[in-house]
Amino acid sequence: MRLAIHQFAPVLGDMPGNAQRMAAAATESGAELVLTPELSLSGYDLRDDAALLALPVHPGEPAAFAPALADLPGVVVGLPELGDDGVVYNAAVLVRSGHVTFRHRKRYLPTYGMFDEGRYFVPGPRLAPIACALGRFGILICEDAWHLSSAVILAHAGVDALLVLAGGPTELDGGGEPAGSRRWHWIMGATAVTTVSPVFFANRCGWEEGVLFGGRSWAVDGRGTSLAAPAPALDEALVVAPLSLAAVARTRTLIPIPVAERFDLWRAALGGQDA
Repeated sequence: MRLAIHQFAPVLGDMPGNAQRMAAAATESGAELVLTPELSLSGYDLRDDAALLALPVHPGEPAAFAPALADLPGVVVGLPELGDDGVVYNAAVLVRSGHVTFRHRKRYLPTYGMFDEGRYFVPGPRLAPIACALGRFGILICEDAWHLSSAVILAHAGVDALLVLAGGPTELDGGGEPAGSRRWHWIMGATAVTTVSPVFFANRCGWEEGVLFGGRSWAVDGRGTSLAAPAPALDEALVVAPLSLAAVARTRTLIPIPVAERFDLWRAALGGQDA
């Protein structure tokens, strides 16, 4: 299949406008699945508006929050979700043919430096693969991907690919590539080769409330080979890359690292015992 990555700068609070832009990019790409950045529907720096803009989302039900996406094959959208428990999650959902197919809630909420997510969101309760007609995917939202254990758990469960939605900021340090982009590419490459999993990375770009986001969205296979040229650092772009489920399975047969993971060592460490 073809998977597209839509790197853009969502307008803070403009959900209908952002949905229209995602729909236009999905149509242009002609891809079966389009991946967008973290909180792509709402913009990132919501603060107290996270509670005001949060939307109820239920897998299997119509995606009434984004009618512009109704006729598209598949778009992974980032949004603030209002849970049935009344709290707000930083979530990613797949919208296919106007319905919510699956949902992932961000597990790791950075609350340090410029980040203050722990004040406005609640962490998701679980991490599990998500299956649909297109394949079996692992979803990670930004800081989720900085904890390699997240990708290891998903790869061991047999996902076909890891989909990473990010709002990764950067500084301009005078190098050939912004520092934030370099760090993300190191992490994505390491994640791909150590879990033997294709990684599709959608990062936002542009300025928002004085913060510069680093772009450089990318697709890389389980052997560390680029599936498409990375997007530019600071400009909007559409990256289209192939995803072959047969190639994923063959690579895992040749390099069976995920199934060899020693979770007994994890259990021993957590139990305070020697392995």
